[in-house]
Amino acid sequence: MAVLNRPQLCKNCQTRPVRIEGNRVHDFCGLRCYNAFQSGATDRGGPGGLPLPSSSSRLCKLPGCEQPTYIGPDRIPSDYCSNVHRLQAIQDGAAEMCLLCSQRPKARVNGALSDFCSRRCSEDTFKSAPLILPLDSSMASFTKVLTTFNAHWTPEVSLPTIVKIWRIYCDKDRIDEFSRNRLAVERRINFRGGNRKRTWYGAVRVCTVGDSEGESHLCGDSSCSVCHIIRTSFHSTGEASKGDGTADPRRPGTEICSYTMSSTADSHVVGDTRSPYRAVLFSDVIVGEALEVAVGGDTPTEPPDGYDSVVVQLDAENRDYKAIVYDDKAILPRFLVIYGAAV
Repeated sequence: MAVLNRPQLCKNCQTRPVRIEGNRVHDFCGLRCYNAFQSGATDRGGPGGLPLPSSSSRLCKLPGCEQPTYIGPDRIPSDYCSNVHRLQAIQDGAAEMCLLCSQRPKARVNGALSDFCSRRCSEDTFKSAPLILPLDSSMASFTKVLTTFNAHWTPEVSLPTIVKIWRIYCDKDRIDEFSRNRLAVERRINFRGGNRKRTWYGAVRVCTVGDSEGESHLCGDSSCSVCHIIRTSFHSTGEASKGDGTADPRRPGTEICSYTMSSTADSHVVGDTRSPYRAVLFSDVIVGEALEVAVGGDTPTEPPDGYDSVVVQLDAENRDYKAIVYDDKAILPRFLVIYGAAV
């Protein structure tokens, strides 16, 4: 009996035989699988475009490779020539890995480095939101948050050590509310981004979320402001703004205070006795048109007509400010920072 040779399977889908043209045996079953393999698509057989080498193409970022980068169907070039080199870049530490899958390099979207390698990982993250994802200490975003935390810590108190930094992904509805508010303020005051600032927020944490990579699940304790803020983005939450452990239910119009100094936010932190660490939130705040209050001045209990926020000067050196907003759509948590207690 004649023995039939087993057909060679497609390098991408591993289910269909490769295409054969005359005496030429291809590595893929068809153009779709070839494109998916080249783009690193997670869905086998997904659509994509061919790499189009040209004199104007960027070169693959993997050190030593001089091949033109892959160009997708949207005509936006990748950073690498192929899926193989994308994976090699991760293994060599030459690229930041996707925050969700931790398997492929982050992609560039409109020229900026994304948190994710693909649309699928991005969509999966926001479908699962709210959640937190850890930043590796080698990532640029980790370094930026760390540097800002250290630079805005008072020299009068010893600098604590950062243990973990997490990227926060809030519920999409909350993000959309924040974005719409930012755009409305931007148009009204004719200031790009609605005068957005990054500030520090100290709150109550009655759990150990964020202490390690195995502790990423938000707790359900209503007195845990940190988890509640991550889950709802300051909407209808309780906080202990004075750091005394008492809860103050968030109501529409209630002031939300955050600080330019990480050390000042730390003074409002209430930690759990089970954790040796403390936690602050690094947030985006739409300051808009701000009423400025000098040191020792009276702070209004609601935004005056024509103003979106109140900014209170807390020291004579003009370093420490308190930003007060009265609308929970004007603030969005971006990072959770876990650190040791100052000694």
